[in-house]
Parts: sequence; structure tokens; C-alpha cells
Amino acid sequence: MDKKQKKTLCVILYILIFAFTSAPVFCGYVMEGGDGVMWLSRIREMRESLAGGAVSWFPSPELITAFGGQSAAFDSGIWLLPAIAMQMLGVGEQMSFCIFTGMIGIATMGSAYWMMSSFFENKVTVLYGVLFYMSCPYRIYICFDKADLGQSLVWTLMPLLVGGLVRLRLGRGRKVVWGCISTLAYAGIWYADARWGVIIGGCVGVYLMLWERWFASLFLLAAGAALSMPVIVYLARYLVKGGMQVWNLPLDSIMGKGYTIGFFMTNWTYRPDMPGLGMALAGVFLLMIWMYWSGYGPKMHKTIKGLLTVAGVLTLASLKYFPWDYVQRVGAPFLRFVGLLEAPGVFWMLANILFTIPAAWTIGELRKKQDVLWRWVIPAIFLIAALATALYLCNSLSYMRLPMGQQPVSGLTY
Repeated sequence: MDKKQKKTLCVILYILIFAFTSAPVFCGYVMEGGDGVMWLSRIREMRESLAGGAVSWFPSPELITAFGGQSAAFDSGIWLLPAIAMQMLGVGEQMSFCIFTGMIGIATMGSAYWMMSSFFENKVTVLYGVLFYMSCPYRIYICFDKADLGQSLVWTLMPLLVGGLVRLRLGRGRKVVWGCISTLAYAGIWYADARWGVIIGGCVGVYLMLWERWFASLFLLAAGAALSMPVIVYLARYLVKGGMQVWNLPLDSIMGKGYTIGFFMTNWTYRPDMPGLGMALAGVFLLMIWMYWSGYGPKMHKTIKGLLTVAGVLTLASLKYFPWDYVQRVGAPFLRFVGLLEAPGVFWMLANILFTIPAAWTIGELRKKQDVLWRWVIPAIFLIAALATALYLCNSLSYMRLPMGQQPVSGLTY
């Protein structure tokens, strides 16, 4: 196979990855369930405020309490402007929502490619990194099952932040450009979902200080936070002073909503709001353990080990046994912030994002073997498993959920 044929095959695979992992986008309607109706109402509310000349950058208490969307109370509406612009140009509400979701999916795949390219030079390894990132069951859950636009944008922006930091760390020229991309990506995360601005900023800052010993990078996070000051002030005012009783923001314990060990390994189906690794990532995880004990430990780069360590700590934080009740007792700000998380699964989501990078490294190392089985057959099995799982999850949602506002023609007869 010559270089042109390889390039054509890669393009075809990237198209298949997007199609298989974004199947609900092509339905042309918003499905019942999840937060889709709330986000449509949020877009409508912001559009009407723009028409009236007073922009409501944050959702109103009436909208939050009507849909039970307390977790989105601090999500800025700045990222909703493309959907609002489409509606002002005459595109229907549901169609604009689908187009906007599709745009997020395309941007996510592009940013994942950019992040993986910063870690790996081999194009096949990058391809598998994008595959694992896009087909991750937690991403599909956030984008289509939960239909949370704020957290969907976090999946888009996180690779930009990581990719920029890696390029800066490796000194690959254009330092100003990479620094600006990382700064803007971190600021964008704050505007997409303020809770994730705190979580990602804390995790990235601690990792860069303790593992990489790279203190200068903290200036980039500080610059991103400075650009996000309107959101930070809005969130900090609630965390420090409280109030906002009209929003009915949660203050409950989140420990009971955490994962147990068995939930991590679920594949095709999962308990409500608790997606697992999926067949492909679970298989790569087991393969990575085998490779490590077979002598690949010294070959593993320091950064890959660091990402695995952080992913492991985040996985522990997502367990129902993690003492979040004691964290909430530290003080009122901790009580309010942990309550906003609603469930420890948010840490499992970040662990999944980070784990896709060591998973891609595993496939890259596997393909260095000359044996046909390890070089071609097993990677092909992982490719099929990832696409099959993603398509199953997406199609299950499409078949099991009615379009918004429609009623079933008749009940099922047994």
C-alpha cells in the first residue's frame, strides 16, 4: 500500500469514526430525556434576551428550577451564540440544536487529533487515539444520552489545553501560539462549565507542579482564569457567600451516587448516569497491564506514567467509598461546590479523557512487533470493538427515545 492509499484509508476511517460516534446528530430532531429540552429553553431564553437588548449570560432561576438543571446554573451562554445565530437566520430550534451538536462533534475530533499529534508522531497511533477519544462511552453519554452541551464543550476544549501544554513542554516552536491556544482553551472551559474550570485547573496545576516540575505553566492557567473572571466571580460569590436560594442549588451528599468497581468495566449497557470504559478501552487497559508485566514498564514515557497515575487518582475519587462527606464538612464553600458536582462520576469522566492517551500509546507499542497477529489483527479487533460499541450506544438512544414532543402510537403488547 503506497502513501496515497494509506492517506485515503485514514480519511475514510476518520469519517467512519465521526459517523459511528455521532449517529444521533443525523436524526434531525432532539430526543426526549436528558437535558436537551433544558438547553433548547436556555437557547430560547438567551435569544429573547438578545432581542430585548439585555443579554442573560447565565440561566434564570425559573429555567433552572423548571428543568432541574442545577448543575448548569453557572454555565455561561457565550458558547450558545452559534445556535442562536442559526435560529435568527431561520433554522428551526431542533435542527439548529442538531447542527450545533454536530459542530461540537467535528471540533472534538479535530482537537483530539491535535492533542494526540502532540504526543505521537506515528499516524496510526494518532488515529487510534482519536478513535478511543471519540468512541469513549462517557463522551457518548454526555453528548447524546445526557445531552449536556456544557460538558460536551469540555470534551472539545480539553484536548486543546493538553495539546498546547505538551507542545510548549517539548519546545516545538511557536511558543506564543501554543500558549495562546492553551490559555483560550482553559478560559473556554470556564465559560462552558464553571465546575470543570475548577476541577481541571486544580488537576492540571497539581500535575504540572508535582510530576513535571514545570511551574511556569501555571501562568497560562492564571491567564485563562483572568479571561474567565466574570464566571469565576459569579461562582465564587455563591461558594463564599451562599444565597441563591431561588435556584434550589444542591447541598446533598454525593457519596451514594459514586461508582463501584464493577461499573467501571461495563461495555454495551450501563446503569443510569454510570457509563463504563467500554469494550475497546477495557481491553486496552487489560492489554496494558499485561505489557507492563512483560517488560514494557521501562519503555513507558514519564508523561504516560503520569497520566495513568492521575487517571488512577481520579478513578478513586469517583468511587462511592471516597469520603466526599468529610470534604463537604471542611467548610461552607466545599459543601456548596461538592454539592454542585451532583455525583462523583465527573472525576471518572476526566479519568476517561486522560486514559485515551496511554491507550493510544499501548496500540503504538503493540504495532512495533513484527508478528502479523500483534501488528494488524489485534489492533483491527480494537478498531471494530470501539466502533461497534459506539454505534450500539448511539443507535440504542435513537431507537429507544422518541423525538421531543411526540407520543408513542401504541403501547407494547407482550
